[in-house]
Amino acid sequence: MVSTESNAMIAIRQTLQGICFWLFGTGSSTGQTHYCLVGNIVEEHAFGESRELLQGTKHFTSGTKVYCLPPQWGDGYEKAIVVGICRKSRRWITVVIPTKLITNWRAKAVYKTTVQRRIHLGFQGFNAQWKTQKEVARWVASLRQRGGTSS
Repeated sequence: MVSTESNAMIAIRQTLQGICFWLFGTGSSTGQTHYCLVGNIVEEHAFGESRELLQGTKHFTSGTKVYCLPPQWGDGYEKAIVVGICRKSRRWITVVIPTKLITNWRAKAVYKTTVQRRIHLGFQGFNAQWKTQKEVARWVASLRQRGGTSS
């Protein structure tokens, strides 16, 4: 009888941890280390017909660290789903932006549970995940070569 009660308590604890992770991004959902493609928003970029120089993007200030999900829809990674801190609300958001607005590509382990949760949830039904650190490293090399930006 003691083992049945302890098994029930373990199940309840796991359920509560999952709920807390889902609601607040606290605790660990799996305990695994997740690797992700990470970059920073460019300092300046040309915008519009007049090629006006703007700092950052509509959603992110320049230099903001963004966590990028893997390619989702076969566009050659021209646009990516990213997770980062919004320039106005200072809250975590998940949006789609052109990859040309991201620089300083690198592979990093993700420890922030809020970011892990947002990556896991994806964006409007698109939720492919990075499988290995090597897969992320291959994309880093490809994006650095394509964009001409370094480290």
